[in-house]
Amino acid sequence: MRLFALAFFAGVLILQNFSTLPVIQWIWIIVGIGIVIIFIPYLRPLAGCALGFAWCLWFAHMQMSWTLPDNLEGKSILVTGFVASIPDTSQRITSFMFSIKKLHFENNTQSARGLLRLSWRQNENEKKKVLRVGGQWQLMVRLKKIHGQMNPGGFDYEAWALHEGVRAKGYIINQDQNKLIDSHWYYYPLARIREFLKERIEKNLPLSNTSPWIIALTLGERHGIDSENWEILRNTGTNHLMAIAGLHIGFMSGFAYAVVAWFWRRRPYLALKFPAQHAGAVASLCMALIYSALAGFSLPTQRACIMLTVFLVILLLQRKIMAWQAWSIALLLVLLVNPLSVVTESFWLSFGAVALIIYGVSGRLSPKGIWWKWGRIQWVIALGLIPFSFWLFQQCSIISFLANSIAIPWVGFLVVPLCLIGTFLLIFSGKIGGLVLIVADKILSLLWTILTWCAHLPWASWYHAIPNYWILIIACLGVIILLLPIGFSGKWLGGIWLLPLVCSPVQTPKLGEVWLTLLDVGQGLSAVIQTQKHILIFDTGAKLSANYDMGESVVIPFLRSIGAEKIDMLVVSHGDNDHIGGAPAILKRFPVNIVKTSVPKKLVNVHSSYCLQGETWEWDQVNFKFLYPSPEHLDLGNDSSCVLRISVGNKHILLTGDIEKFSEKYLVKTEALHLPADILVAPHHGSKTSAEMSFLEAVKAQYVLFPIGYRNRYHFPHPSVVAKYDALNVKKFDTAQAGAIQFLVNKSDEAIPQPILYRSQQHHFWNSNG
Repeated sequence: MRLFALAFFAGVLILQNFSTLPVIQWIWIIVGIGIVIIFIPYLRPLAGCALGFAWCLWFAHMQMSWTLPDNLEGKSILVTGFVASIPDTSQRITSFMFSIKKLHFENNTQSARGLLRLSWRQNENEKKKVLRVGGQWQLMVRLKKIHGQMNPGGFDYEAWALHEGVRAKGYIINQDQNKLIDSHWYYYPLARIREFLKERIEKNLPLSNTSPWIIALTLGERHGIDSENWEILRNTGTNHLMAIAGLHIGFMSGFAYAVVAWFWRRRPYLALKFPAQHAGAVASLCMALIYSALAGFSLPTQRACIMLTVFLVILLLQRKIMAWQAWSIALLLVLLVNPLSVVTESFWLSFGAVALIIYGVSGRLSPKGIWWKWGRIQWVIALGLIPFSFWLFQQCSIISFLANSIAIPWVGFLVVPLCLIGTFLLIFSGKIGGLVLIVADKILSLLWTILTWCAHLPWASWYHAIPNYWILIIACLGVIILLLPIGFSGKWLGGIWLLPLVCSPVQTPKLGEVWLTLLDVGQGLSAVIQTQKHILIFDTGAKLSANYDMGESVVIPFLRSIGAEKIDMLVVSHGDNDHIGGAPAILKRFPVNIVKTSVPKKLVNVHSSYCLQGETWEWDQVNFKFLYPSPEHLDLGNDSSCVLRISVGNKHILLTGDIEKFSEKYLVKTEALHLPADILVAPHHGSKTSAEMSFLEAVKAQYVLFPIGYRNRYHFPHPSVVAKYDALNVKKFDTAQAGAIQFLVNKSDEAIPQPILYRSQQHHFWNSNG
């Protein structure tokens, strides 16, 4: 079973490396080959691999069987279906998943399947229409295909959407046609129960810094938790504690087992009919299923439930099973439920942590003392997950062992039981249940104070980027060697295998070389310029909500991926949100030596100065010069944007912010000699208010880059602007189609090298083509 499960897993992984999905007809050929060779003992692993590949291929085709037609993107269409998730209202916008069944457009009706991610900003008339999970609705919407930002070190939103079955996203248009069609208790009954409990908790639990975590620990709903709280968990290595997973289910199942078995042994007539051990096992399984159901059967709960079920069934049958066999069965069953789980971080951390525990504590002498019963497991997980932490998050918590030693029993023995007891009591009495939840919240807030103090220690986290897969594999082998039983000689060699993990340098530019990376931040601008020993950031993308901005989600992960420890200069071209929004997050996470901007007053509590025309400096044989604005042009909005020219040898890059025709004409008059550039980041994203022809002729660019969002509402770049660049034979790229765009420019090269387009370089079958 173990070998077959791993082979099946390998087959699933192989498909993830395909840039395009093979045609579905291949399934029958692969399955046929697998069935034939499965009867040959030595070829059974190969059969398992073939069947895993075929199963994942079929599942992916089913997930992608419906997609939004190209001609309907951005059009007003009428859809019918069901509210499939608990609606979340934040800043007067309600977001939810909608299970689409039919689509109506211009008197045509089409069947559809999959989830839509919708948002609804209701006006006064529409506020009477209350969304509840399970309701069947008719809604007027505007949709676009799933298209996420693609950047080094960033989150692959398109992979997540495929795993979840999300096929399009959009917003609801306020019209009279929006109406509730039907609602019955048997539509999404589990989600209805979870929604009911969530509302009861919110009604009876006063809002506090930690109250959203009470809902997260009870129902797995983590909306409303701000980015600062997530940072505290990451820095202390305790983020796994705030997601319902195997740890919590194990605590509660063990509690149920102990209570029922204790009670059963004290009732002779019950013990004679059914052994107390078996009664405890049944209670334990019921508790696991109930708690998992409250969490909506998320991936970690699936794994925990499956493994626990296997162990308890074997216990009831009075047989023995090895821990690795239970792990393998859980792996196989989770992949059968959804093989695309392998694209999620949760899958790797969940199965990786359990595998480490089994490997780190099995095959040893009978455990004795507190170290074996508790400390060793913490040590095994803390050490074993270091490579994955660096690979997935570019960071590792130094204090995770200490923080988890405090937090795990605190949450497992106190907070979670009180959360569940309080939630159960809410069904009968809001006052009693609310009181219990308030106690849980107070206990959690005390723990939160400790974690916050730990997280802000200067050495709490270690940031490091792993440049390639081979170093990850080598580091994992080093961990395996270090965790061997004491009797094995040469365990110290595992430390040597870990050296590449910490010693391998991240590739950086050479002397006289400059790397420009135009990041994909949607409708906004952020560019990172690297020289041999310096980093400059030009704009930071937008802040989209209180808990989400492009500085935090795109720029910082990219900086971590290139091993940045400080920022030598941050340039904020002007005060528009799509350029300045991510600046506070960057200033908080990194030391910044110099801040230059045309709007110092908008950068609160930051020492900054103006980016004035004529200012020059040199880094590592790369020259920088601000061409604009002049002192008299600092109050013109877009036309006050900083304009930066970067020169290495006879090659030049021009970053222009949101300047428009007034500034372009001024630059032609005053800086004509310094305008020629090989690479131009298009002024104002390609708006028709920019691209003065005399300016474009003076720049004489080989490449123009448009920093734009997919199907942005401004329709940038404007067709008239594109036509001007075409007339000058300029090669065009935009971040919506290409993802992050990178140029590696060396002064000794004869010509500007071809750009590296991240979406093409990292393309998988689930990624759109732009």
